[in-house]
Amino acid sequence: MKLLIISKNQILCIGFFICIQVDASLNFYTRVAIDSRSISTVNNGTKTDIASNESKFGLNGQLLLDQTSKTKFIFQIEYGFDPVDGKARGQDGTFKPRNTFIALENNLGTLFFGTHDSALKKSQLNIDLFNDLAPDIKHILHGENRLEDFIGYTTPKMQGVFVTINSIKNPFLSGKSYKSYSVNYSGDNFQVAFALDDAMKGYDSSRLSFLYPFENSKLGLILQKTTMLSTGDDESGEVVSFAKKFKSKGTFKIQYASSSMKVKSGKHVTIGYDYQIKNNLKLFTYYSLMSSEVKSKDKNIFSLGFEYKF
Repeated sequence: MKLLIISKNQILCIGFFICIQVDASLNFYTRVAIDSRSISTVNNGTKTDIASNESKFGLNGQLLLDQTSKTKFIFQIEYGFDPVDGKARGQDGTFKPRNTFIALENNLGTLFFGTHDSALKKSQLNIDLFNDLAPDIKHILHGENRLEDFIGYTTPKMQGVFVTINSIKNPFLSGKSYKSYSVNYSGDNFQVAFALDDAMKGYDSSRLSFLYPFENSKLGLILQKTTMLSTGDDESGEVVSFAKKFKSKGTFKIQYASSSMKVKSGKHVTIGYDYQIKNNLKLFTYYSLMSSEVKSKDKNIFSLGFEYKF
């Protein structure tokens, strides 16, 4: 007897083909984000660099399978690219895979497979005001993971509450199981999320995120504790951010992040300003002070850049 073995990439292609044949809703999108940075360090003085900030393109869509249960087939194919260096900042050539998955959604929730952000990473509620830029919290906190061989389930939202469960590296195939969980609440007055990573890339982590919007402003707080499983060492970290929008299409931002998880005695203090020229075009600037226990590695970054979506 011969068994038919289908890879996850083939599954994505089959799902895409089916959607095309039945005229499912499709959406192509691109984000180009580039900035010029002036980087000052103790040993090397001041240097200028032009960098891409997670520029990407993708295709997503959905197909209604059953009206009664509201069952939908959903897919997304997304890749990162670097328009500055002409290649992706990764090991796999020109394009770097990002969130690429297929999913089934109905009244019972959403089940998805492929490559996806972990529940703990998604639980930060957009509190990181400098996501995808040099002061991104991924440079100071563990848990900002995007993973392959991913199975995830998100419950329907009930009274503003929903739960996400991830299992990474199918235990039936590899003998290993890494899990990520989150519980989210989204209400009119605030949002809160609590998330756990179980043995994720050698770490157990817990993260509490709180976002409070008020008067065209938002105040965010992340508290995290991480244990390195190989040593049993515990590290804690925190992020505090504040943003205020103005009628002139501008947004003032300030953020403080502190942790020894990736950099001993690491601290980021960043202040920035965004100006929305059009719905799809934004200019931004920021100044960031990055310090650590090793003073020779301290650096200050001043940046001017743009983000264009189409």
